[in-house]
Amino acid sequence: MTTMDPIRTMTTMIKRLSLIITIIILGVLKTATAQRTDFRARFGAGIEKEFGNFTAGIEYEHRFDNVLTTFDKALIEPSVSYEVTDFFDVGAQYRIEYDQNIKRERRFEQRISVNARLKYEFDDFEFKYKTILQYGSDDLSNPFYIAGNKLVNRHSFEIEYNWFGLPLVPFAGYEFFIHLNDARGTIINQYRIEAGIDYDMDWASTFTFFYRFENEFNIAYPTDSHTLGLKYRFKF
Repeated sequence: MTTMDPIRTMTTMIKRLSLIITIIILGVLKTATAQRTDFRARFGAGIEKEFGNFTAGIEYEHRFDNVLTTFDKALIEPSVSYEVTDFFDVGAQYRIEYDQNIKRERRFEQRISVNARLKYEFDDFEFKYKTILQYGSDDLSNPFYIAGNKLVNRHSFEIEYNWFGLPLVPFAGYEFFIHLNDARGTIINQYRIEAGIDYDMDWASTFTFFYRFENEFNIAYPTDSHTLGLKYRFKF
């Protein structure tokens, strides 16, 4: 062994270590840049009618994404619910929507869903838990990346505060999504955090303003989105 062998060996190790570090850094940078951030808006209006313990309604919603510059989707959703008790109700919905993905491809989508909700009032607070089982389209940023319909189970938790009996009712909530028929098996791929306020103009009209943060993961083209929404509901 010559005196140059240790130097050559060390040089080779340094080169290999540098290559490994470079690969790791590039991998981290690729992962970081894969998650994009967007600012969005939602505008909607709906009408509801009570028939004893039953409530029927229909809602229209229009959405924008890409920092409010691009049409995202428009949807119409009729629904029906039944109040089993004062603290428990069940319901069903059908949605048809016109979607546009990140490649500006457009097509009609649809889905059906059923839900159950628990409510509990304590002093001026109302706590709600809701579970939804839906089949068809989903709410991901790139809705066409998986062929076929998605079977999704959603779980949401919400708290409302009756603000001194005023017509302003602030609320906050958390929701997560479980994709049940993903090719990789059952996965959690999305969650939402939301805060807003309901304004009851009178006995029939309510405006809702909200902010929502959504995080997507375990999917292609994941997005962190910040959404502002305004909805009007008329109930009679």
